Amino acid sequence: MKIIIVAAFLFSFNAQAQVKSEMQKFYSLLERIQKYAFDKTEYFKKANEAELAEALRLFNETVSKIKSDKAGSQDDMKFRLQLLKEALEQAEAGFKKGNKDYSLWALRSSLNQCYSCHTQKSLAGTHYKISNWVTKSDYLKAEFLFVVRNYDEAVPLYESVVAKYPKTTLDEVENSIQKLVFHAVRVKKDEVATLNLIDRLSKNKELPRYIQNSFQAWKKYLEVKKYKVAEDRKFETASDISDYISDRNDLAGSYRLANQRYLLDLDTTQKLYELFGESKDVNLKPWLLYWLAYQEKDFQYTMFDNSAELYLRECIENYSKSPAAKQCLQLYKEMIRDSFTGSRGTYIPESVQKQFFQYEKIIEGK
Repeated sequence: MKIIIVAAFLFSFNAQAQVKSEMQKFYSLLERIQKYAFDKTEYFKKANEAELAEALRLFNETVSKIKSDKAGSQDDMKFRLQLLKEALEQAEAGFKKGNKDYSLWALRSSLNQCYSCHTQKSLAGTHYKISNWVTKSDYLKAEFLFVVRNYDEAVPLYESVVAKYPKTTLDEVENSIQKLVFHAVRVKKDEVATLNLIDRLSKNKELPRYIQNSFQAWKKYLEVKKYKVAEDRKFETASDISDYISDRNDLAGSYRLANQRYLLDLDTTQKLYELFGESKDVNLKPWLLYWLAYQEKDFQYTMFDNSAELYLRECIENYSKSPAAKQCLQLYKEMIRDSFTGSRGTYIPESVQKQFFQYEKIIEGK
């Protein structure tokens, strides 16, 4: 299923003539391999290996072309493209070695951020869809439509998935709600419409209690004006950003569980992302990278999104003289150590330890 997200990601560059040409290849390819992309069983079948291997190769080739394009070097885009490039390289390499589990995991672990990119940039909707659906599932149709930004058709399908629970699965419900909130907060940006959405979702009394509690917490946040992001707040220094994050996290701390503060945290990261894209101040850039990573670090566990690591690497490698670089390295080490910690303790590979050492040297200027 996640293979299709690559094409959707590239759709955001359709102003470029080169990309338009590449997109035609993607859409044609997607229609051809739809049955594999939507079905894990088909992804693992030996009979499909040749076509899937070719699809991964073409996806890799196209992302590399877009990454080298001028649009791909923009501060608010290069992280997404880098993640796609790394994930697709891993997916293709894993597939070639016969490690299809890892190949599929590599795709799913990083490609979720395509819809995150579309919504963060508040890109307008499209009317693109596949005419000959293989799947009959409303959820899988919605997944495809959402990543190609056909929100008009995707949103009602996601709402239907929530309304039909328990005939739909809990995973489908949770993922549908996540996408609906992303769209509401980042694309529509209409608080009244978001409240109406939450009211509609709340009508299904069969939903688990923790989901109903989250709905109530989100309504509370939206209904109290003082909780909103202050549009007139100035962000001119590192302290301004730090104070803003402190205020937002103090507010988020009033919600007991992570899913109850989800909408508030999404609002916070959206503001940081917009500031990062708009700011021309080289002194603020590394601090925005640090706080973006700080706010999004848990996404790698809940959304399989490694953006936080890339933010920190960018901070360390390109802003090594900034005081923020030391904090970026400290947070980076913490995140990596956590990822290598299990029931048997922490084991950090030698290659990762060497990277830590190299980053320390960069910051020390040696």
